[in-house]
Amino acid sequence: MPSPAEAYLLDFHARLAGVTSRWFGHAPVQRDGETAPSTYALLEAVVPAGYPLTVLDVACGDGHLLELLARRKQPGLSLLGLDMSEHELAAARARLMDAATLVHGRAQSLPFGDASVDVVLSHLALMLMDDVETVLAELRRVLKPGGRVSVVVGGGDLAPDNALTVFAGLMKSRQGTEPPLMLGDMRVRSEDGLRTLFAEGFTEVTVQSLSVQGDGSPQEVWESLITTYDADRLSLAARASLQESFLQAVEPLRRADGSVPLRWGMRQLTATRS
Repeated sequence: MPSPAEAYLLDFHARLAGVTSRWFGHAPVQRDGETAPSTYALLEAVVPAGYPLTVLDVACGDGHLLELLARRKQPGLSLLGLDMSEHELAAARARLMDAATLVHGRAQSLPFGDASVDVVLSHLALMLMDDVETVLAELRRVLKPGGRVSVVVGGGDLAPDNALTVFAGLMKSRQGTEPPLMLGDMRVRSEDGLRTLFAEGFTEVTVQSLSVQGDGSPQEVWESLITTYDADRLSLAARASLQESFLQAVEPLRRADGSVPLRWGMRQLTATRS
């Protein structure tokens, strides 16, 4: 029986399969002063080239990250994907064909053998998961000694002059209209919390701040923000009211080309299995 949080996530991804890669698959990201094509590309780059490896994408969604890896055509590269949403897996199967082995399951009980995986990756999912300690225990179990894990999670300070800051303020003003839904463990959303969680069984833990660019017209930015989990749960009337307020509030941010700035704060953690 799924928890209330998992039941909501299953419903969300049934209605909006592929939404994560839609907004972030090609969104440039800054890390340590350098720009990468996307947060998915940062994770793909963690996987070494040149020799056989088994790579597991936990909460693989519609398979965007696995597709980046499959494009390498790296000899001996075995790709595994796991997701609890059958709808996301259906999209991944259509995308990947036979390039990866896709499995329906939960990260709290990975259906893979002990010390069977060289690299574990996960994109914008760990911060949503119930019982994160069990998830991390499962990652330690399936990773080979010396294997690597890298995850991208939401979190980080909101930049000023940012459509997301405006949106977050408007959402906060509407608190009470919809009971908050607790998704995951808040420790995953802070650097200190991540380091504490990964202190057991991992070494060489690094946490890097990411700034993901989602600039667009006010309407385009609105369409990305309304598919966030809290906003998705608003009533139709509340959405319409929020949209009107948002489009008015971001007018001062509009540039000469008509776009407004949107910056998502995220983090990337990378660690080695001890």
